[in-house]
Amino acid sequence: MGFLFSRSLGLESAKASLTQAILSEKFPHALLVHGPEGAGQNPLLLDLADILLCEEKSENRPCGKCSSCRGRKANSLDNLIFILPIEKKDKVSAEGDGGVEASQVDEISEKWMEFQQNPYGFSRTEKSRISISQIRDNINRIAYTEGAKKKRIVLIPWAETMDASPANAFLKTLEEPPPNTYFLLSSSDRASLLPTILSRCTQLAIFPMDTKTMLATLKTHGAQLGLETVTPKLLPFADGSLGVLMQLHRSSGEILLEQSRGFWEALLSGDWRNFADFLESSDGFEDLESSGNLLQFLLRMLRVFHHLEIIALSLNAPEKMVKIEDENSGHNSLGKDWIKKALEKGDFDTSLSEYFEPLARAPSLTALKDLCEELLRAIQGYAKPKMAALGLYLEYENKFAKKMTV
Repeated sequence: MGFLFSRSLGLESAKASLTQAILSEKFPHALLVHGPEGAGQNPLLLDLADILLCEEKSENRPCGKCSSCRGRKANSLDNLIFILPIEKKDKVSAEGDGGVEASQVDEISEKWMEFQQNPYGFSRTEKSRISISQIRDNINRIAYTEGAKKKRIVLIPWAETMDASPANAFLKTLEEPPPNTYFLLSSSDRASLLPTILSRCTQLAIFPMDTKTMLATLKTHGAQLGLETVTPKLLPFADGSLGVLMQLHRSSGEILLEQSRGFWEALLSGDWRNFADFLESSDGFEDLESSGNLLQFLLRMLRVFHHLEIIALSLNAPEKMVKIEDENSGHNSLGKDWIKKALEKGDFDTSLSEYFEPLARAPSLTALKDLCEELLRAIQGYAKPKMAALGLYLEYENKFAKKMTV
């Protein structure tokens, strides 16, 4: 029957490597699973914790019946230690790292339960970090249970959120790991981890799903993930990640897609008044959250469009990539035909061509990317997104126009 990886979907190569390591009794004391955000590293860590803690001797693990499996389900195991990134309260932040406030203990437990129940959909806030007090407290817990014969698991998702102090404190434990203890880490930004931590971990890379695999996964597990009603139009923007697809679905991705078309059409019309009218009528710039979501989606669109250009070049149809002068708008255009063919080649919904068509009039995707990133930075520090967007656009217009004509 083999080990049961019930939470993580796909990742067959990674599961085979982990299975071999467990069976050969050569499982590393510290494992870092890394890959794009939401690709499945966190569900894989939970599966590994279940398998390693199970007391069943055969490969039929987790059995769900032993004391460890029952304790795991009841969230009452003292040999399973989890360290989740959290936001410090203002009081704690002002005093430095004074430890986790009592009021946050319940919050952390609630987040841990939420993380276990929905590891693909769980997301941390940008300000959440792993603090040195969390590392110290849990190192003490390890020392306290050191005499235990059972395996101990220390599970650390988003390990890259450790700053220098907690990372160095954790490093000391990795350098002299306690017996029978396994450290399971995940990261979507491996480069942010200390090189010394990386050198002491066995590293396992996981990769995004291709479109066909994601479609098959949604067909089989869509209801389990809450994605049974997700539109196929969002798939290109998920970067092959079920976690990202869930975030887009929760953020009303279909609405973002419609808003993005209006944004590009107004921006690339050559008339600032069109852009002003779009800002006035669009809910996409109503507040900080909605404008941030829209601009992040616009940046995703630019990445997908660039990918479509690369696909089009591989279709041996260079005539489709020749820029054609559009006499009506005065802009250069790549036309629509190649976009549909590239979408089809990528197993994407070809009706998306109408959303990408405005981008085909832009000679410089780099200039668009720079503008969107600058708008995002400006809006994040401004209370009125519409005014900030229009002000920056007017200020940037001459420079932008020069870039667009290069």
